[in-house]
Amino acid sequence: MNMKKKSFRICIVIAMVGGLLLSTICLAQEKIVKPITLKSATFLTQASFAGKLHQAWADDLEKRTGGRVKIQMFWMGSLAKFEDMLQTIQSGVAEIGNISCQYNPSEFPLWLSLDMPYNVGKDYYAGLMANRETQQKEPNLKAEIEKAGVITVYPHMSGQIMIGTKKRPDSIKSLKGKTIRTLGAERIKWMTGLGLNPVTIAFSDIYEGISRGTIDAAEMVYDLGDVFKLYEVVKCITPTNSGNIIAVGGIMNLKVYNKLPKDIQAIIQDMFEEHAIRYARGLEELESVLRDKWTKQYGVTVQTFSSEDTKMMIEVANNVRESFIKKNEAEGRPGRKVWDFYVSARKRYEEQGVKKR
Repeated sequence: MNMKKKSFRICIVIAMVGGLLLSTICLAQEKIVKPITLKSATFLTQASFAGKLHQAWADDLEKRTGGRVKIQMFWMGSLAKFEDMLQTIQSGVAEIGNISCQYNPSEFPLWLSLDMPYNVGKDYYAGLMANRETQQKEPNLKAEIEKAGVITVYPHMSGQIMIGTKKRPDSIKSLKGKTIRTLGAERIKWMTGLGLNPVTIAFSDIYEGISRGTIDAAEMVYDLGDVFKLYEVVKCITPTNSGNIIAVGGIMNLKVYNKLPKDIQAIIQDMFEEHAIRYARGLEELESVLRDKWTKQYGVTVQTFSSEDTKMMIEVANNVRESFIKKNEAEGRPGRKVWDFYVSARKRYEEQGVKKR
């Protein structure tokens, strides 16, 4: 074999080996950079305050992971109804979604105990962070949530709950016997104890209910109330300062979470407080803005009940909470430990929250 042919064959071999190596490298790089796509389901509209904040969380996660994680959003129950969200996440139809313990009381009896009336003061940050800490560090609640196969990954809360009516009620007693839409769970017992007739209907049905007179009043919040234009039918708002729905959250399938690279898990955990601050402060500001909008642009009256009414409402709420805790205890669940842990954490975060404003 002459030298020219030998050199040519060597070049071919080198080219083939080089091509093979290049292909292997490209495939390896493709495997490394291929993003992890997670489906996120929610009942919210993208235009709502909470919807915008959830989208911001998804965008932030993609940015902080360098594009290794992408979130595919499904809005307004297009992938799953709110009441079916836990099963949707557990089954893997979606990896992330908004849940409410109101719809899953048998799976989350301890977590639901945080949703008692008058559970959160004016500091939303404290409520969000205390809720998360109780989930992560109170052993009984932690075990309950892990058993359900989920983990909270981003913050969510309802905002301060108000009573909306067509006409101005003179007092809570003037609503006795009236049909009121409530958010469910123990708030039903609270409303019943106040002499009202509570019913549970979807937030999107409040407008028609008030308009047609099938309900006389509704527990509601400014954020979604504005999205659904409730200011057109609700002409009086009575803030009750009765707290938030906080036994909710953006959850992820725990098996999916555990399979994520450790650094991505750390990013998710690190993001929570920053987004809790953004969520809490933004919601507080939004409620102030919407209150002005509703009163000045749409003539909605905002009033408060008397101190006597408020005292009576708190007493009834305390009785409902105690009854719920005792029921948990009687069934072998340490409800008081969970509640006390949450209250202690909330007070601590309230002190810290002043510094974060």
